[in-house]
Amino acid sequence: MRTHVAHLGMRTSVSVVRIVTAHTRSECELAGSLFDRVWGMSSMVPNEVIIATVHAGGYASLAWIGEELAGASWGFLGAEATLHSHVTGVLPEHNSSGIGEALKRHQWTWANERSLEAITWTFDPLVRRNAYFNLVKLGAEVTEYHEDFYGSINDGLNRGEHTDRLLVRWQVAGCASAQPLGAPVTSAEWTIPTPDDIEALRVSNRSEAQAWRARQRADLRKAFSGDWKVAGLMSDGSYAVVRA
Repeated sequence: MRTHVAHLGMRTSVSVVRIVTAHTRSECELAGSLFDRVWGMSSMVPNEVIIATVHAGGYASLAWIGEELAGASWGFLGAEATLHSHVTGVLPEHNSSGIGEALKRHQWTWANERSLEAITWTFDPLVRRNAYFNLVKLGAEVTEYHEDFYGSINDGLNRGEHTDRLLVRWQVAGCASAQPLGAPVTSAEWTIPTPDDIEALRVSNRSEAQAWRARQRADLRKAFSGDWKVAGLMSDGSYAVVRA
């Protein structure tokens, strides 16, 4: 059933992006093709999985700039009345243009209209720009840490990398809107640093990038030992750790 979030316009740095909820097979196939372009692989999310998810009540959306498909998102219903946003992709030429934010806000509205409690997703804790987007810009909260969560992924972005991930939760129930609720954390018992640009470092100095993973993994193991928790992101891009 279509709702008023089927079309959501949001002004970004490039233009007005139009977010459309995917309903048809062809729309789901467009989402699948977008993911393949972003991640550099075939069937990153198989079309039949997206189609089945949407048919069963899950979520998929497309981001359009005029007649150009610029981004897409896909997720499925999770435990305790949540939407798990498994993948959100934006074409490289539109990175940092606000399209990812528009897709996430569309998700929030979709989840709110279905009386869901929250939206969850994972991200690589080494990628500082994603940490800032998730924890500061959106105000999501870190809830879990998993080492090699997805195992080995043979795509253009993750090939040869450990898939350590933080799980975050973005509250829907009890919130008036999806306006940003986050801010940098100003104090911490101790911090976990992140590199300026791990994606560039993986190209220029792979051994140093791997060393970053090892150091951060040790810190995150400690932070999730039961005595501590990650409270958010500091203004210098490090994770703030406080007593649990």
